[in-house]
Amino acid sequence: MIKDLIAYQNVDAKLRKIESELAQSPCRKKAISAKNYILNTPETVNKLDDRALQLSNAYEELLRQQASLIEQQKELSQAMEKAEDGKEMAFLIKKADELINAIKQVSSTCAKVNEDLQKVIKEYSSVRATNKSAQAQYAEATEEYEKLKESFKDERESIQKELEALKSKVDPLLMEKYLKKRQNKMFPIVYEVTGEACGSCLMELSMLEKNKLKNGEIIECEQCGKLLYKLN
Repeated sequence: MIKDLIAYQNVDAKLRKIESELAQSPCRKKAISAKNYILNTPETVNKLDDRALQLSNAYEELLRQQASLIEQQKELSQAMEKAEDGKEMAFLIKKADELINAIKQVSSTCAKVNEDLQKVIKEYSSVRATNKSAQAQYAEATEEYEKLKESFKDERESIQKELEALKSKVDPLLMEKYLKKRQNKMFPIVYEVTGEACGSCLMELSMLEKNKLKNGEIIECEQCGKLLYKLN
């Protein structure tokens, strides 16, 4: 029974090699990278929209503050023209200086907010351009990947037929365990014990497990989950 499962794994290794080659192919990596960018673009755009709205609202509020300060400055200038004594004039001059400083501060902040807003607009344009490029890259890489998959078609079909023939020789419950582990990306799955330890992770086996192996049973490693056997 174990020899049939080992034979199955040896043929399965050929299929695994093709799968690995496809998974690690540059065209697949390019397609995945482009797809991820495309999928993340809406979230990026939403964040930029929110930021642009915040900056736009802040800019409008600063302009209102600036207009109000300028209006106060005009009123203060009129008051200074009507001032009748030095004490009142000194007070008005102090208020005028405060207004000038406030206007400068608001103007400076306004310029900074406008600068940040222009950066957001520029980034938005960049995202749109990159997204368009990513869509083209995805289409090109996907087409290339499909051609690569097609080049392995005959070989894969031949391996699948061989696996089907070997599958019938293996105990169904054991085959089910193997296929579940294979589906979970585990490979190799079947190992011969090394001395008194798992041939994969080298965890020492219990007495019960050793006895099962002596009786010709195939066990499952408690630590790494590999299927273990021992040839008598």
